[in-house]
Amino acid sequence: MRIPRVSPKNLTGFLDKVVGLGKEFVGELTNSRSLIQAGEAQQDKGTEKLKALRSQIEADSHQAAAEVHEARQKVAAGAK
Repeated sequence: MRIPRVSPKNLTGFLDKVVGLGKEFVGELTNSRSLIQAGEAQQDKGTEKLKALRSQIEADSHQAAAEVHEARQKVAAGAK
């Protein structure tokens, strides 16, 4: 089983969610509506980055499967 590498670039979505939650929490404590909104927006950005990462991983998986099928097709064509 291959362990996937995690690029620091891919962690930004998670970090955005954590930092955004922190901003929202501090905003709630200080009753700062602008900080709450900034935190919510940063969390939303993090969510979208994570969704994009999941989609990219799925696309890479489909690409790898297509390459396997293509290789099998070439082998089958050469066996005739």
